[in-house]
Amino acid sequence: MSLLRESIRKILILEKKIAEIKANLTVTMNLRYQRGNVPGMKSHAETRKTRHFSEGGDAIRDYDILKSVSKVKDDIVQYIVIGELYDGVEFVIKDESNSLNIPILIQEVNPYEFNLIIKTVMRKSDFYVGRGQLVITAK
Repeated sequence: MSLLRESIRKILILEKKIAEIKANLTVTMNLRYQRGNVPGMKSHAETRKTRHFSEGGDAIRDYDILKSVSKVKDDIVQYIVIGELYDGVEFVIKDESNSLNIPILIQEVNPYEFNLIIKTVMRKSDFYVGRGQLVITAK
């Protein structure tokens, strides 16, 4: 009976940790991720949002990015809990519904609070990632 209670206790602790991380997961956009410190220079992510706009394509709205991230928020939290996502790790969200690709850097504030820093965004159905890089697919 003691083994059963211990197993239930561990599950409850894990569920509490998942809930706390999910509640404290923050998305940082328009990062000001700059190549050099040129005053007034747009971030790389901000520039990429409108890259194809002049070519007749759609601009990527903040709403599109947030919607794609929210689709996989539970998956991100699971990867944090199992130890595959931690401070300084980069991963990619690929949203199959709109061909949106979002490379992200994860930043740990404390063991229960993480920031997701959007490095760049693009629409590309055949986007390739580095060997071994974590890709979380949204549908």
